[in-house]
Amino acid sequence: MLGTLGIINGLLVTEHQRRQASRSLNGKPVLEWVARQMTDSCCLDGVIIVTDNSEENAFIQMLAPLDVPVFVARTNETLKALTESLETFPAETSVLIGMDWPLIDSMLVDRLIRAAKENSLCRYAAYRFECSCFAAGRPFGMFPEWYRSQALHEANRKATDPIHRKFPGLYFLESCPSDALERIPAPSELDREDIRLTVEDEEDWEHVVQIFDAMGSEDDTDWYRICELLIQQPELRSRMAHCNKIHPHFKTKVVKS
Repeated sequence: MLGTLGIINGLLVTEHQRRQASRSLNGKPVLEWVARQMTDSCCLDGVIIVTDNSEENAFIQMLAPLDVPVFVARTNETLKALTESLETFPAETSVLIGMDWPLIDSMLVDRLIRAAKENSLCRYAAYRFECSCFAAGRPFGMFPEWYRSQALHEANRKATDPIHRKFPGLYFLESCPSDALERIPAPSELDREDIRLTVEDEEDWEHVVQIFDAMGSEDDTDWYRICELLIQQPELRSRMAHCNKIHPHFKTKVVKS
């Protein structure tokens, strides 16, 4: 059994998600950028891609790097697919990220894993934000979630709300006692209303392309370097702030701690 398994969520349900995941940045598919950041993690013992058996998502197996296995689940429901994958690739804990997250940084993955391991009672771990535009949820695009596998299997048996089955992290945030949660502060440089690193629409994609163009031929997506680039781009940050205002990130009813 592995210690911690990195899971790239390829359960894509919209054409927009599929288009983003199949695009290229600096000559490499988005999926390759994501997979390489995960395999570069010091704290992950393995990495897989989880997708479903739909014809629309078959392209994922063709884009996947040869050294990263693709698990094909019988469902596109996130919670069920995750537990299915953990039956084939057993691990004590897992880290989940999105397939269309080209700016994911292995340093943030490792930081979360280390924090979760320090809490023996922890069932779920994620980053915490103070910025109002993130509310009690989290911005997608750069920040992973950590799960104890036993807790995921239990959630799969108990969770009935469709939103919980699609976003398992919300189930834990709303049902776990505080000592079973680990919410570490996001870097203050990223916890701002004028920083948006998700890729939810075409304007977001244009922002990502601009960031990659500024980074040049670098092969990593160091979050601190991205922040330094954005500090020098006030016009870009202004556009990001506008997007955060009109398209706020997913909110939850969980009270921010």
